[in-house]
Amino acid sequence: MIAIQMLGLVIGLSAIYLTHLYYKRDSFTKKELVFWLIVWLCFILVSLFPEIASPVTGYLKLQRSMDLIMIVAFVILFSLAFHNYVATKKQETKLEKLVREIALKDLDK
Repeated sequence: MIAIQMLGLVIGLSAIYLTHLYYKRDSFTKKELVFWLIVWLCFILVSLFPEIASPVTGYLKLQRSMDLIMIVAFVILFSLAFHNYVATKKQETKLEKLVREIALKDLDK
């Protein structure tokens, strides 16, 4: 168990470092930085102290904390996949509009 907890700690600290780097490179806003720092700190806390999730697992009638973590992970992954799909569709629409404008401009010449 200690090895898994240490691995969780290393992954969480690495993620915090990468989040900070992306913020310094102006890839993240302050809101995004704060959001991801909270996510990674919660990840570290649950990794080091899995009993923190016990009240929630008891309320949801789950057997283990890992079940809760997996459910939350799937919800987050599906949410991110949907968000990526919507963002890609917006970019696709903008690109299509730009290509049409350029094509019509060239047509006039």
